[in-house]
Amino acid sequence: MIPEGEFPLVDTSLHSVPLSDILFDTFGGFPRSLPLDRAKDDRILSLRDAIAPILHAEYGPPDALSWMRDDSLILGYVSGEDAYAYPINVLNMHEIVNDVFNGVPVLITYCPLCFSGVVYHRELDGKLLTFGNTSALYQSDLVMYDHQTGSYWFQVGGEAVVGELTGSHLSLLPSTTMAWGEWKRLYPQTQLLTGMAGSPNRFNSVRYSRGFGGDYQGRINDERFIFPVDEKKLDSRLSAGEIVLTVEAGGKVTAFPLDI
Repeated sequence: MIPEGEFPLVDTSLHSVPLSDILFDTFGGFPRSLPLDRAKDDRILSLRDAIAPILHAEYGPPDALSWMRDDSLILGYVSGEDAYAYPINVLNMHEIVNDVFNGVPVLITYCPLCFSGVVYHRELDGKLLTFGNTSALYQSDLVMYDHQTGSYWFQVGGEAVVGELTGSHLSLLPSTTMAWGEWKRLYPQTQLLTGMAGSPNRFNSVRYSRGFGGDYQGRINDERFIFPVDEKKLDSRLSAGEIVLTVEAGGKVTAFPLDI
């Protein structure tokens, strides 16, 4: 059973990154971004799960969402003989899915600002973790929190960066981002995420821009980030907005540009 209720606040005395580098998106409030080191507890709590994570996922057969096209992107995950497809347009609106497959607690994550879909094993040292959304970003990437300790986690790295679990890492699980038509060809019996149980389906095929409009990828290529990114962390070998496939093997991570 996934726990629900009141969850502890993050312990900001423990952190591996500057608290000022973690910025809350106030969603049109003032200021638009609010550093963690200046945020009061009531503001932190009010922004928690403003982008609602999925705690109880709802799935359907491949034809469950009529707006899905063969070129629609999905994040795919396979557990044993079972395949699951997570439409990017659904993940855009939720970003986090907590689930259990064949006894394995799984965390499905996606950050619309950096187009990063990553799947993790959400158990740490034998302790089950359940994740929510802080509504904050670090290096313009989703920051999650766990219900058990309130610690903050950097999505793309699976690393706790603030709180009791600072320095801990989630174990990566294999996943892939691909076109829906290709995924269906590989896994014709796949289950398709349709949304959150008990919540109306408001998704469609329109590409989500989180209100920034225009050519978002072009904006990132010009290094005009919506939320700050440390220039020292940028790699000039590729433009910042380049979409890549990453493979981790033997302790090394390799990025493959998708346009090659």
